[in-house]
Parts: sequence; C-alpha cells; structure tokens
Amino acid sequence: MTVHYRGADARSFHEQFDAMAAMNVRWVRVDVDWSVIEPVQSQLDWTSADTIVDRALQRGMQVLLVLAFAPPWTTGTATSNRDRPNDPAAFANFARVAAQRYAARGVHHWEVWNEPNTGKFWPPNPDPGEYGRVFRAAAAAVREVDPRATLLIGGLSPTYGSPGPDVDPTTYLAHLYDDGAAQLADGIAVHPYTFPSQPMDRTQRTTGGFRDLPALHALMTQRGDGAKKVWITEYGAPTGTGPSAVSEQDQAATLLLARRQVAAWDWVGPLIYYELVDGGTDASEIEDNFGVLRADNSRKLAAIALIDTADGSD
Repeated sequence: MTVHYRGADARSFHEQFDAMAAMNVRWVRVDVDWSVIEPVQSQLDWTSADTIVDRALQRGMQVLLVLAFAPPWTTGTATSNRDRPNDPAAFANFARVAAQRYAARGVHHWEVWNEPNTGKFWPPNPDPGEYGRVFRAAAAAVREVDPRATLLIGGLSPTYGSPGPDVDPTTYLAHLYDDGAAQLADGIAVHPYTFPSQPMDRTQRTTGGFRDLPALHALMTQRGDGAKKVWITEYGAPTGTGPSAVSEQDQAATLLLARRQVAAWDWVGPLIYYELVDGGTDASEIEDNFGVLRADNSRKLAAIALIDTADGSD
C-alpha cells in the first residue's frame, strides 16, 4: 500500500496502520522525496519518510522506498520538484545517504524515480538515455553502502491515448535495454492503471495497463531477464465525480480482481495498491480520491473488502 506523509498526527497514523494491519498489508511504499528532505542544500529533514518507515517496521510490514524528485536548488527552477536531476552524481550522493540510513533499519528495496516515461515526472519529455544515467548512478551508490539492496526501474506509467510526450512502458523499457540500464536492475516496477475499466477488460483505455503486462514480461524474457519480477508498485482507481472515476463498489472490485490475476502470474512480484488515504476532499479531483480510506480515515467499501478478504480469499 502506498502511504503518503501529509502531516497526520500520531493518532491518525495509528488508525491508518490499524486499518492496514486488518487488511493484511505486507508492503508499504514510501516516498524518499529529495525535494522535501533537502529543500535547502545540506539541510536534511527525514521526518516525512522516517515517520512512515518506522511505523511500518513496527507492524512487521516490508518497505519499498521511492527515490525521486529533485529540489529546485539542484535544477535551477523556481518551484517545480518534478524536474529530472541535472547532475546524476548529486542524485547519487543523496541516494547513498538515504541507503545508509535505511539499511541500518533493515530496509533494502528501492524504486528509482516515479513514472520517468511521462512528461509529468520527467519534464518536458521522457528520455530513456537520461534516466538510464540517473539509474546507473543511483544504483551504484546504493549498492556501495548496501550490498543487499534491490533496485527497481522506476514505476512505468501507462499511456492514455491523448497526444503528448509520454512513452508506453514496453517501448520505454526496450530503450532502457538498448541503453544497457535495464540489465542492471533487479526488477521492473510498473503502474498498470486501467480505471474506469477492470484489470483485464478489453475496453481499457490505457497502453501499458494490466492486460499489457504479459507483453512487458515477454520483452524482459527476450532480453534475458525473464527470471526478474515485474513489481506492481501502484494500482488502484479513484472514486468521486472526476473524469474516469468509479463507484466505491467498482473500486473494491478493481483491487480484488487485480489481486486474483496477480496470483495467476508467477512472474509478478508484490502488488502494492495506490493508495491508503485520499489526498484531499475534492470529489471532482481524481488525485484526491484514490484512497481506500477517506481523508478522515473512514473506510470506503474497498477497505472493507480488503479486510473481509485479508486471508486471501475472494
């Protein structure tokens, strides 16, 4: 389950982790957001990541950390934290410090960047060569201080059919293999969203959604990486009234059907839902409504369904 730090108090976090324990959540995905942790050069504040990591470990949950988001002082931009790192070595230095910190806590799994195949998270245009250089530098730095580390290619997003710079996951991954970066990873992370369709519906509007994952794994096999896992590090559907939003009933069905399909694919690693708590309260904004809990920690039908099927039975 992806969990974001939004300044919740201790009581609220306790409620959230109680809910995850009831759902039998095994993996918690946490941003190690460089732009938040080091907004000013050499002034690091780890509260946003430590708060979630420590609670997850106390509950016996495994942790996947997401290394991403360059602070403006490294990129020359005034406000955006989504620019790619101008200097892979500087990003690698941050990765090294983060790996030392969390390896000491027993955390060894890393997703390097978030959706680098999109213009949103690699502006203005995705560039597999640039990302490959960043991945190489970060992976080497992390492994230098943590030989047990597992490094994943950053979660690849589906494309949605509209004109734009985004590159579909299989094509982007092929470029990373041509570049030589993908071979250095321990697995490939994907975000195979399909909403408002169910995971395996033929009507899904995305390229790189759930139905396309076998093609992605086939590419890995062709390149000699068939033994590596495809990690689904984000998957879910927004409720509310926004574009392509779904009902609470359909959100619950989407998550359960995804879990059932993953159980049939032995080449898939962990399935990590997106996300635990709604990002806000605007029903018309899809980014506010992916949670299985509402912003006040009350449970949507998806949370209830995950609790009711926590033994793995649907």
